[in-house]
Amino acid sequence: MRDRDLKNEIEFFETKLECVLAELESLKKLVPQGASLKAVRHRERYQYFMKTKKGDVNGTYIKKDKMELARTLAQIEYDRKLAVKLQNSIDRLKMCGDCCRDILFDDVAEHMNSGKRMLISPTYMSDEMYIKAWKNREYEALSFKEDYPEFITRHGLRVRSKSEVIIADILDEYGIPFLYEKPLVLRSGTVHPDFTLLDIIRRREVYWEHLGMMEDSDYRNNAFYKIRNYEESGYYQGAGIIYTFETVKYPINTRVIRKMVMTYKDILGY
Repeated sequence: MRDRDLKNEIEFFETKLECVLAELESLKKLVPQGASLKAVRHRERYQYFMKTKKGDVNGTYIKKDKMELARTLAQIEYDRKLAVKLQNSIDRLKMCGDCCRDILFDDVAEHMNSGKRMLISPTYMSDEMYIKAWKNREYEALSFKEDYPEFITRHGLRVRSKSEVIIADILDEYGIPFLYEKPLVLRSGTVHPDFTLLDIIRRREVYWEHLGMMEDSDYRNNAFYKIRNYEESGYYQGAGIIYTFETVKYPINTRVIRKMVMTYKDILGY
């Protein structure tokens, strides 16, 4: 590791340690002294208990309307363990520069009880963990009418057209994670972009709208209206959003889409 890289790494960990310790002191004021969290799996969910005494095996049950207490206790445990790891890594870095940022932060969370891990907000996540968390976010997508044709991608995702099947399959082929018809709030209201991609380098979302019936005047006018709404909210072609178009005479070109996705693979960090 070069001296500049080593210095930056030490400064990164020291800054994170300072933030973690500050948060820890703040959170400790919200719970009884010495309190800890116990998580017990019950069927498909977890039950949480607060232990306040050293010999207290079971603890006091935390009701659903008191879940903020459970989150606070889980975060305190995470922060304490992370603070130790951070300090140890700072010490090692100053001695020999031997540390891996991703391993350190992921290791703390991975070794926590899974029920507690669901409640914490990690200070830092590796790209792998960030992608996993992003893909697992719950959202309400648009529904399909009963008589709507079924178009299914290679991985079993239902979409609205053959062209969207092509786009989704190529994104999967090149390992670019995406969410389908995830809600996005614009100034004009909530829309559902066809595809929401993850820019892992900048840790932001990029949207892809495929406008596929441009020969139809009503559809075309609505498409331009949609583009204007995106522009009013700061999304421009190549800067936060991607547009592709087709008509019956000029259908989507699979070869072009593949080249396009290959280009975006590097831009998005995959």
